[in-house]
Amino acid sequence: MENINENVFNYTSEIIRRMQETELEMLKEVDRICRENNINYQADGGTLLGAVRHKGFIPWDDDVDIRMLRCDYDRFCEVCKTELDKDKYFLQTNETDKGYRWGYARILKKHTVFMRKGQEMLKMKRGIFIDIFPCDGMPDEFISKKFYNFVCYFARKILYSPVGSVYEKNILKKLCYNILKFVPAEFAFKIFQILIEKYRNTDTRLIRTLGWNGIEEEKGFKREWMLESCELDFEGIKIKAPVKYREFLTFMFGEDYMTLPPKEKRIPKHTATLVKFNEDCEM
Repeated sequence: MENINENVFNYTSEIIRRMQETELEMLKEVDRICRENNINYQADGGTLLGAVRHKGFIPWDDDVDIRMLRCDYDRFCEVCKTELDKDKYFLQTNETDKGYRWGYARILKKHTVFMRKGQEMLKMKRGIFIDIFPCDGMPDEFISKKFYNFVCYFARKILYSPVGSVYEKNILKKLCYNILKFVPAEFAFKIFQILIEKYRNTDTRLIRTLGWNGIEEEKGFKREWMLESCELDFEGIKIKAPVKYREFLTFMFGEDYMTLPPKEKRIPKHTATLVKFNEDCEM
């Protein structure tokens, strides 16, 4: 395996495809667990776009994203304790891996390695993964939403601070990260939990993933998108998607979501320093 330079892993089309095949295997396992336990999930982001535009992975996409409402997400995490194939996979959350600092779950493929560039200092389990984003209620009123999003932002910056304290280029921001890295990660997760409980039993019009950023998250997604599902073809299997997936994709990517981006933007979004598959790892 060659490197573009000493720090960045060389993503060839063959490597990307092997990653996609590994992620498809994990997606099948998640789909199996959800169907057997009547847990609703939906393809999200580039995974949903790939299903609609390519009937599978976007050719240069290097991950799988799915969403669940909080009630389904909690049930999924509980069911995984007994039904996830633990010989092959690991459910990674801040509870199952104390070094994990993100506010959503991942399924890792055991005996693989995926080292994200710039996150080498984080003491968490590594592996090729798929992301599972929980969606929580959020306020609709302008001021309340601004405060809610600021609290989410503050908690995320605490969790990101070990990375930001090393790699942030802005001197003032880097100083803030160096201060925030002394705040225990548990404090940030408690902040998330307060927001989760506040809106747990409220059918708000909007939802978002507390531990993820982006203008779409700050605006909030329509809860109704998560309430009705259809099935779309994806790499020869059927996966769940919002019935109103066209409306969802327009919100995420704009009216021209079916148009391919220019060639220079057809690249993986996760820069890595090391990727290893089962046969490359010590068993």
